[in-house]
Amino acid sequence: MSYQVIFFTRTGNSKRIASKIAQSLQASLIEISDHKNWKGLIGYIRAGFFSTVDKKVKITISEEVDQTKDIILVTPLWAGGTAPAARAFLALHGRNHTHLVVTSIGSVVKDRTGYLSVTDIVKRDGNEDEKITYILNTHLNYNK
Repeated sequence: MSYQVIFFTRTGNSKRIASKIAQSLQASLIEISDHKNWKGLIGYIRAGFFSTVDKKVKITISEEVDQTKDIILVTPLWAGGTAPAARAFLALHGRNHTHLVVTSIGSVVKDRTGYLSVTDIVKRDGNEDEKITYILNTHLNYNK
């Protein structure tokens, strides 16, 4: 199976994880942008508000998505769900060919339906590399 790794990030954590996965798979790394300023405390509060009220955002994608490949979508957890930019991406591309990887400080994503797989990488657990290996070996059947 051929994959493409697509990510949205606010602080850089999701980008770092997406980069590790893409490098392991020798897959393209594609960024989703919503062109919003989510930096600092105000950005954090806005992010929670946008996610809680399901506020829509317009997105751009750094390169074209190949519909013949499965997607590994890496996104932060905002107020219990995927970031609005990731939700906008999923509205365009669906869940049925998507492995979801959710990054957070201490929680897991609530809505887990319809994806090929869902993996939470929780910073407080301190097992980022082990979780990436788990994703590669279990969900993607990748063996180096």
